[in-house]
Amino acid sequence: MSEITSAPPPLPVLTRVLIGPPGWVLHSLVALAGLIILSNYSLPGGGDFIRLLLALSIALGTTIVWTARFGVGLLRSDGRPRLRERWLRWVTAPIMGVAVIGLTYFDVPSTARFALSESSLEDFARTVAAQPEDAEIGDTWVGLYPLTEIEPNEGGARFLVSGTGFLDHYGFAWSPKGPPPEESHTRYTHMDGPWYLWVSRF
Repeated sequence: MSEITSAPPPLPVLTRVLIGPPGWVLHSLVALAGLIILSNYSLPGGGDFIRLLLALSIALGTTIVWTARFGVGLLRSDGRPRLRERWLRWVTAPIMGVAVIGLTYFDVPSTARFALSESSLEDFARTVAAQPEDAEIGDTWVGLYPLTEIEPNEGGARFLVSGTGFLDHYGFAWSPKGPPPEESHTRYTHMDGPWYLWVSRF
């Protein structure tokens, strides 16, 4: 007479969640944090400090959750087979994180955004440079940048980018005749050709 083996008891819901692979909620949060970080770092000066803090908080929270769940799955004998079976879902979040770190480290977001906007910015800067010194120019989008504080500047033009910095604010100066004149509350760093990074200090 063959021996009847009973099926193992079902795992508690919390245990199944802890040893299960990350789902769409965690992956969506990681993607959201990554997009905010990349968008922020595509702006001069690293973008908006508050948005960056929000993104880093989301990234930290998802890292803690992922690490805790991976640790539980690794330590439990019934969790390790699940890690191997669903490996793709486990590596998705770390791959996204490494990609974001690599892109920001090599300054890809900022370089790409400026390259896509440079011709529009130069056309706009030429128009601003031709305006009278006392002309009022309103905030506007040029290329991929929301611009503010737009003004002619010693044969060129300069403009800040909205949503940058915490105390200091950042933008660009177009100065084909050489470095713009320094002021007590400004700093210019040469980028390429006639372009300079403009820092308006607090």
